[in-house]
Amino acid sequence: MWGELEEVFKSLNLPYSRQGSYESDAEFPDSFFTFWNFNTPESGWYDNESHKTIWIWQVYFYTKDPNLLYTEMDLLVAELKKRGFIIETRGQDVKCERPDYIGRYIRVAYIQNHFEKEIQNA
Repeated sequence: MWGELEEVFKSLNLPYSRQGSYESDAEFPDSFFTFWNFNTPESGWYDNESHKTIWIWQVYFYTKDPNLLYTEMDLLVAELKKRGFIIETRGQDVKCERPDYIGRYIRVAYIQNHFEKEIQNA
């Protein structure tokens, strides 16, 4: 499932990494996305088997340019929706460790349906 989210980041042509993966003294890109798999509950139970996985991601965008904060997040949301992601929240501003950066975060979900795969393989 990670590959689906990675394809979205690649399409936006900005750096991305797992949340917290930059060292405290590392040089940050001028603008970048980070992500964190917040939760991955199972769903769609039948005969004691789950037929769906719900991937929930927190996606952050940090930038030195305040003019990009909302426009890049809007582009991200549009691309996520196009690829079947569910936008759980339109987001909120977040602090960054570095005073010259500003950030915004959204939470998104993707429902991976295992039952359809089982039908196709039958």
